[in-house]
Amino acid sequence: MMKMHYSWPVLILMTLVLGLTACEDDSKEAAFTVADLPTERDAEAGKELFEKGDGDAPACKSCHNTGSEDGATGPGLGGIGSEAGNRVDGESAEEYLLNSIIAPGKHIAEGYRNNMFSKYDDKLSKQQIADVIAYLLTLN
Repeated sequence: MMKMHYSWPVLILMTLVLGLTACEDDSKEAAFTVADLPTERDAEAGKELFEKGDGDAPACKSCHNTGSEDGATGPGLGGIGSEAGNRVDGESAEEYLLNSIIAPGKHIAEGYRNNMFSKYDDKLSKQQIADVIAYLLTLN
């Protein structure tokens, strides 16, 4: 059996490269604003998307829960409906939630890394995103 010897610097470099390529883009800007979303919104449809996802868009529930306890890799969202408008100066609750969904690197909850799925704006329609926001606003 042949022994393979690796150089520590090569292993460290490979680890760094893999780690950097796995990071989400913190600089991503929102592709659209709240004004671009439909005004008719369905919180029940949003709840279903939150719980089950859609196609390539993972369920929010896979990382977050709707209580005050933290989810698997994201903060609990209990109370987000009443807190979202107070999180970032100058942003309404809807703006904060939209940015958190489609440009997650913009607002990272304290104690968490930016490991949220960053392609909801590509995988969900504006209607679906508006519905998820409507549902999140019911979590008081």
